[in-house]
Amino acid sequence: MADLSPLLEEVICSGGQAELTATGRSMRPMLWDGKSKVRLAPAECLRRGDVILYRRPSGAYVLHRITAVTETSCTCCGDAQCILEQGVGRDCVIAKALAFTWRGGWVECANPAYGLYWRFWLAVRPVRRLVSGVYRRLRRIVGRRKDRVSDLP
Repeated sequence: MADLSPLLEEVICSGGQAELTATGRSMRPMLWDGKSKVRLAPAECLRRGDVILYRRPSGAYVLHRITAVTETSCTCCGDAQCILEQGVGRDCVIAKALAFTWRGGWVECANPAYGLYWRFWLAVRPVRRLVSGVYRRLRRIVGRRKDRVSDLP
């Protein structure tokens, strides 16, 4: 990402769009490390729920969701995280997501079904670990049952 960053920023700043492959686990279950792609465009208007690409003071690039916006900054959090990152300056924001890949196809961020997803995900943030734990346990149970059914003669 560091090698592509000047080129990526140049394309975005000139009003263009860029696609990149998501890395890391902080935006699961929406984005999967090395599998999901994100289409980015200039971040002209920032709103709660937008997924933005920004640069931390350390120089690290981060793709997280906005949980709150003020005139000068925003608060962000990864979908797989519970701790908020406050004070992300608008000058640190490089781009925002227009679409992402999920289950083999592109999902537009303007899609109403996606709007329900991010609203739900922000609403459960205080209990996100509990929700994720229940989800993982249910997947294990369902997986075991599928294994048992496939073992039948």
